[in-house]
Amino acid sequence: MAVRVRPFNSREKQLSGGCIVNMDGNKTIIRHNENGRIKDFAFDYSFWSHDGYRESEDGYLCNDG
Repeated sequence: MAVRVRPFNSREKQLSGGCIVNMDGNKTIIRHNENGRIKDFAFDYSFWSHDGYRESEDGYLCNDG
């Protein structure tokens, strides 16, 4: 089983959405913004599609290419 974290879409950017997902190897970690609760899941493959992006001053990830 695989999971992919994709870049923010325009709606998420417009709503000032923040990234609550982190990846460490095949482990995906989700942090709940309101209560700080953390859940983690293991997958066969994890793809972090924010690679190749840089963080802008307003906290959004921008294509670095």
